[in-house]
Amino acid sequence: MRVALVVHKFPPASLGGTEIYTHNLARELSRQGHDVFVFYRHDEAGVRESDTTWEEREGFRVCRVSRPLDIASAPAFTQFLDTFFNRGIERAFQRFLDKVEPDIIHFQHVMSLSYRLIGLAKQRDLPSLLTLHDYWFICANSQLIWPDGQVCRGKALGLNCARCVLTARVNSPLLQLLRPAIAPLLGIRDALVRRTALAADLLIAPSHFLIQQYNEAGFPADRFVYLENGIDVERIRRYRHQPSPDGKLRFTYLGSLAWQKGVHVLVKAFQGIPAEEAVLKIYGDPTVFPDYAAHLQEIADPTSTRFEGLVPNEEVGRVLAETDVVVVPSLWYENSPVVIEEAFAAGVPVVASKIGALTEKVRNGISGLLCNTGDVTDWRNTLFRLARDRKAVNEASSTTPRATDIRNHTTRLARIYAEYSGTSTS
Repeated sequence: MRVALVVHKFPPASLGGTEIYTHNLARELSRQGHDVFVFYRHDEAGVRESDTTWEEREGFRVCRVSRPLDIASAPAFTQFLDTFFNRGIERAFQRFLDKVEPDIIHFQHVMSLSYRLIGLAKQRDLPSLLTLHDYWFICANSQLIWPDGQVCRGKALGLNCARCVLTARVNSPLLQLLRPAIAPLLGIRDALVRRTALAADLLIAPSHFLIQQYNEAGFPADRFVYLENGIDVERIRRYRHQPSPDGKLRFTYLGSLAWQKGVHVLVKAFQGIPAEEAVLKIYGDPTVFPDYAAHLQEIADPTSTRFEGLVPNEEVGRVLAETDVVVVPSLWYENSPVVIEEAFAAGVPVVASKIGALTEKVRNGISGLLCNTGDVTDWRNTLFRLARDRKAVNEASSTTPRATDIRNHTTRLARIYAEYSGTSTS
């Protein structure tokens, strides 16, 4: 079967959960005998409009589309359009389809590509599936969280959406007066991306919580199938767990250094934990949001908190082998964080925020613990209690659930592909 995967970003340039999952899926589909092609965007200086570059990867081919636009310095309206509408990328996608002639297209994300890509595929009568990795099709910032850290309380005819957009750029009371003018634009955007999502033949979601959020936003329940994302379990398990050399309990954060991830909550919580009891290791790229990363450095206790920088995906297993507890202090409605599946594959318990799908993934008191979202005191008390109670950590390690192997996930997904494309699974 000829399978096209479409995603907004791709490794090694970007190592978010969606990108890592798509990479693992492409590699495993290829191992299972399918012809796999990936279409993604990565801008580079000096390119012509919508230049494409083809590369051979681990058994599959990737088509990288680049745009010469310097988004950071572009006008605000251009930046807004670039998040969901790009004629040049559409033309590159048409050329990609002409060359690949896929049997099926599996869209992972169209953010910063173009919302029309799904419709263009359907114009060719190509079976098209869409995995929803976040809330982009019902929320312009994709995370249903306001800039002040509160989870979204509704659109309010688009006025709340406009407030989000404006506050993210410049938090000025004067600019907030523009909300009535900006709200209709965001309403148009929402209508367009919603329509294109519903053009897909099937919507796939890795959490029941996300399905519920989309259902409440008006998406029909019968259009969804639940399918947990798979990970490369063998890549994690080839590393054996290493005992702590100094006896300290080792807490590890792995992910983006972004405020929505609540890393500052974690860092503040660790300020009250004695350095002789535990250590916090933070892995993440400080160059993506440098101001936030610098703030974390400023408020961290240097005796117990270490910033380890970006870890290559192939090294995650090694990091987890030197970890006793993984921490996920997110403030937003997480969907299905890859790091939780990776932790479970390594037999490492997880402490997570009591929000969104995290309550599905972490069974409180069994495979880990749940803390009140954004509550520094609750996080501090929980982490300190674990640092003093190694028995509880060991018990949680022994009861972590089985991680979803990418092999089994891909086998099931290939059956879905065959059902919708009418082709063989091999």
